[in-house]
Amino acid sequence: MKKLFMILPLVFLLCFTFSCQKGEEVAEEPAVDVEAERAAIQEAFSAWMKANDAKDVDGLVSYFAADAVTLFDYGLQNNAYMQEFWNDTFAKGSYWTGYPPEKMVVSASGDFAYLIFGVQFTRLVEGEPKTGDKYYCMMVWKKQADNSWKIVAFQ
Repeated sequence: MKKLFMILPLVFLLCFTFSCQKGEEVAEEPAVDVEAERAAIQEAFSAWMKANDAKDVDGLVSYFAADAVTLFDYGLQNNAYMQEFWNDTFAKGSYWTGYPPEKMVVSASGDFAYLIFGVQFTRLVEGEPKTGDKYYCMMVWKKQADNSWKIVAFQ
């Protein structure tokens, strides 16, 4: 019986020691293909810019989620305002020239992303087009239930 009491602590010690060791780490495959999502956002952004180049207001606004916000004119604006903004802009002969994104970050979960891109605004001044300096905009995109990407915030 004394031998049993002497061996029992050794058994507990061995069990404790082996239970605390880390097992082999198994690399998990990412649940989301971030590069595929990046490509989908790039495609949506390119289509948005084509709508801009064609002065297609309905096309531009269609890439915004229903609850999207922008910071045009120094305040939060909704889709109705964006429709009015671009109609007015194009009616005055003004337009934007956009550049490819300089930075795009897609969340690890694959449902949000932001991108930063340059634009130049051209407006008519005394009948002549005048192009301003290049400045930068940021868009936040969100993956929708139908797997499409929509803009949810734009500055």
